[in-house]
Amino acid sequence: MSSVKDMYMDEADTILSVTATRLVGGEIDEDGALKILDKNLETLSMLGIEDKYDALAVIYKMTDQLYQDVNGNKI
Repeated sequence: MSSVKDMYMDEADTILSVTATRLVGGEIDEDGALKILDKNLETLSMLGIEDKYDALAVIYKMTDQLYQDVNGNKI
């Protein structure tokens, strides 16, 4: 059972990462990101995410951390 859970957790991480990349790259807007996150909420719940807005907050934290890593400072 652990391998199935790991698979879903990896898939959830991928959903967040790809959505963040598309959002930052301008391929989608915030509404588009929320639609993707809502559609994948069952998988994202494996990471403890309760709703699409929690997921969007995780994406913003990810992009903020990436910005800090690249630029060495906070936004």
